[in-house]
Amino acid sequence: TIGDVVLLDALKQLRGEFPDLRAQVSTGWGSHLIGKIENGELDAAAALFPAGKIFPDNIVGQSIGKMELVVVCAKGSVPKKPGKLADCYEQGWVLNPDGCGFRAGLQRTLTDQGLSMKVNLETFGTELQLGLVADGMGLGLVPRPLLERSAHREQLVVLPLKDFKPVMDLWLFYPRFLGNLQAPVEAFGALVARSLKPVSAAA
Repeated sequence: TIGDVVLLDALKQLRGEFPDLRAQVSTGWGSHLIGKIENGELDAAAALFPAGKIFPDNIVGQSIGKMELVVVCAKGSVPKKPGKLADCYEQGWVLNPDGCGFRAGLQRTLTDQGLSMKVNLETFGTELQLGLVADGMGLGLVPRPLLERSAHREQLVVLPLKDFKPVMDLWLFYPRFLGNLQAPVEAFGALVARSLKPVSAAA
């Protein structure tokens, strides 16, 4: 999800700053990326996890920002009083497949309220999900910066839910001993954090 927004710009700027750096890119769930760093397959990664995330002893985790998640629906599908999850959850959801932290957090909140989670469609890719939501296929759950950059944003409405306001931390994580890669990794973290600032704040 983060890669949709930051990868192209971050790689381009890293190549400019560190011309001798040979970058290899891998995308996946945050837990999968942690495993790759533990196995020596990656030098650094950025992913969304809850605040207070505890990383393995041999990995340094650094929170580099916070990201609000919002529930969205098509403009023509707004519930009459969309104040709580109970007012809208029956529309069903367009979500990432199992393994996604966003989905797990939503599932926990619904379960705590005695509500079921109906998944209408599960697919990878934020922009595809938002397109399906804009077509009336259900509710979406997306980081606000990605919504602001979406080609579908004019067809979508953010539901102001009082009982579900998830915020995730954006984490940069890397092996405890980086050697001469410390500067490129810190630059990568700064680029990712800057890329994901709200559009209005970045303007």
